[in-house]
Amino acid sequence: MQKIAWVFVIAISLAVILSAVAVSALYARVGMPKVSAGFAFLGIAGIGGLAPLFFKKDKGRVTSDERDKAIEHRSALAGFTAAYLLVGLACMVPFFVYGPHATVQIIWLPMIFMVAGIAHYFFYSVAILVQYGRGGNQNE
Repeated sequence: MQKIAWVFVIAISLAVILSAVAVSALYARVGMPKVSAGFAFLGIAGIGGLAPLFFKKDKGRVTSDERDKAIEHRSALAGFTAAYLLVGLACMVPFFVYGPHATVQIIWLPMIFMVAGIAHYFFYSVAILVQYGRGGNQNE
């Protein structure tokens, strides 16, 4: 689980950094409508989904116990909490900033959903790494 979590953290971090650089560079050159092309780098985050293919479990060996399942459960809760908070903020910030008559363009909804999914996997992976890192060398 730790190796897969590292792949997710690295892939998502790289995707977010490259997208931020591309968006800021495109904004300076072409303006707002074409800036969304910079978000294409977020596709790199999908590489993390291939990680389980590279790190196969050993057959015949016990690869997880109750502690591992508890860590996975707590990490999933952390990921879903982060995604839920992100969707909540995306829905409520326009209301509080622009007032009760604010509108959100429909084009933003798939982006909010995508960013919430990326946030879920990022915080899920970070929570796994943090929980396994607490015990030092005993966790290996």
